[in-house]
Amino acid sequence: MAVTTLRFTFARPDPDPVAQSTLLRAALALTKYADAKGVDFVTFDEHHATDFGWSPNPILASGCFLTATNNIRARVSCAHGPLWNPIRLAEDVALIDQLSAGRLDVTLALGYRPIEYAAIGQDFGRRGELMDHVLETVLKAWTGEPFEHNGETIRVTPVPLTQPHPRLVVGGGVRATARRAVRFRLPLSIPAYRPEIRDYYLQLCREADLQPDLRMATTDDLPSAFIHEDPDRAWAELGRYFAWEAVEYAAWNGGGRRSVMHVDDVSTIDEIRRSNRYLIVTPDDLVELLVSRGPEAKMNLHLLCGGLPEDEAWKSLHLLTDNVLPRIQAQTTAQAN
Repeated sequence: MAVTTLRFTFARPDPDPVAQSTLLRAALALTKYADAKGVDFVTFDEHHATDFGWSPNPILASGCFLTATNNIRARVSCAHGPLWNPIRLAEDVALIDQLSAGRLDVTLALGYRPIEYAAIGQDFGRRGELMDHVLETVLKAWTGEPFEHNGETIRVTPVPLTQPHPRLVVGGGVRATARRAVRFRLPLSIPAYRPEIRDYYLQLCREADLQPDLRMATTDDLPSAFIHEDPDRAWAELGRYFAWEAVEYAAWNGGGRRSVMHVDDVSTIDEIRRSNRYLIVTPDDLVELLVSRGPEAKMNLHLLCGGLPEDEAWKSLHLLTDNVLPRIQAQTTAQAN
């Protein structure tokens, strides 16, 4: 059956604290409802110094959402590893793993905005070295055994419930990322369709006698979807919210970096609509898209994109849970029989 995800960035053009508080609480309410209806994941990412309240702490957000739900998994996709103190990161993730009975997945990546490193007080030029230190330290900490750290012998608790440790993924789309994932014997997440990096990673796995564990965006993924009975009307009335996020997010994307969420060289609603990175689809069209992609189909529902009105977010979620998911389940059952 298709994997369904709610994506929240908490960003809006005007970071008014009252409006942002309303948005945050709406995201939590939407997730609690989705949890009871069989949605698989809620996902958060990390950015700093954005002017828009963009999710600054996906670990903390995951903990808040997981303690309010029972089944849905939280996916940190991703946190910027070099910006974290590794001991605090190990402790925070272990605590959430304990509280949520193992429902937290964490992807660590380098990030690509020098201003974020400056804001946290880390050296952007040393980000690869810092990432290696974080990964090495976190994995040692999660064993629960004593180890040397900063000239002292320490033991980190709580020990995670998930053994040997919570799901920790290395994220990025370059060859160095593939080497890092294999060196630490961790899964790899490639945020864009990069078959050459995939093939390089698979070669490294063979050489290291490591079972590959890879998540890569594909050309069939539905990166940001919104469900509406009348997409033309929705683009006319709500398109500005998607356009705002697309333009602002693309402005960060220097140096030719790519992910399924970046839409380059667009400025109008029509251009963003044609990019197919933000989709507004009817329930019928979404069922057809997901069925055509088979059991490995994935979709992200971006319910509060750019500060979308909460009532519209609820309408979209109800179309997913009351219309789309039951039909997908029925077709999956029929095919199995």
